[in-house]
Amino acid sequence: MIGLIGGGLVLLVIIAVVVFVVAKGGGKSPEEKLTAAATNMDAARAVSLKGTFGGSETLRGELNVTKGGRAMGPVTWNTDQVTVLSADGKLFVKGDRSYWTRQISSTDDPYYLTSGEQWGRLSADELDLDFKEQLSPTALASKIRSARLSRVKPIETTWMGKKALKFSTFSSTLYITDEDDAELIRYEATTPRVALDVTPKDSGDASSIISDMRTSMGELKDSFNGSSKPTVEEWKKGGCNGNTGCTVEAKIRPPYDVEKPVTVDVRFRLTAGTLTGRDLGNCTTRITISSTLSQWASCRVVSSAWTSWAKATGGTFFKHAEYKVIGATSAEVSALQNGLDSE
Repeated sequence: MIGLIGGGLVLLVIIAVVVFVVAKGGGKSPEEKLTAAATNMDAARAVSLKGTFGGSETLRGELNVTKGGRAMGPVTWNTDQVTVLSADGKLFVKGDRSYWTRQISSTDDPYYLTSGEQWGRLSADELDLDFKEQLSPTALASKIRSARLSRVKPIETTWMGKKALKFSTFSSTLYITDEDDAELIRYEATTPRVALDVTPKDSGDASSIISDMRTSMGELKDSFNGSSKPTVEEWKKGGCNGNTGCTVEAKIRPPYDVEKPVTVDVRFRLTAGTLTGRDLGNCTTRITISSTLSQWASCRVVSSAWTSWAKATGGTFFKHAEYKVIGATSAEVSALQNGLDSE
């Protein structure tokens, strides 16, 4: 530019300074990726959790947990290979004869155990986990949001071959994929004590999981309660004076640790001479106990063993009572299956 100053001609040279603003490369911040991971987890109808589930008991394996907190899958429970089903505050386990023989406290070999795997019910306290509050998709999404609010700095790492961001808080460690549309892939915590690989399930996979749960719940109509045992309060005398059979009757005291009403199959068994004497036959009857009061149960033993013993010698015999506490009534099975409709 040329200008006239004080009568003189001055050449003004304006040097243009070009400023380059270096913008940060594209992509979301770690906090935004946590938000994305929480949103994706919230949208999942179910999540697959594979690893170690701690607590007072130790489970290792893979469980599928629905948004409503229902969980099922094959695990190693301490040293036993079983399938676990937890739903609506009820815990069921499918195990073989050796597993249930150890679980059921009885001096007799439980008569209802078969050679294959069977569903049995255990006290919910046996498993120190609340799947709905601690490990459901909704609960895990809340854990991710808590990590975001804590403003911890992530560590860049890899997990199972994927680039990941690791966030460690006071009570948990989370791994999310290092991408804009991030997902939770690993969750470790001290309460409950878990170390799990995480896979959110899309709608199609979740529908299959829920269908499998519904099928397994239908099998519970044949289950038993492995944690509960009634007892005999009183034996009724008489009823066994002939050689054609023996009517056995006893007043059954309900198990204290089950919801009422409770259905119980009672099997009466007779032995000759001693508690471990010759088997004289058995009979089974079903009772439903609706309160804490004891209830009478009765059936008649009719067998060739009884007839031949009574005709030949007769004499002293002993009565035994064995029990199969039904694990889930038809109404309970229906309620469990209907609960899946909300998933």
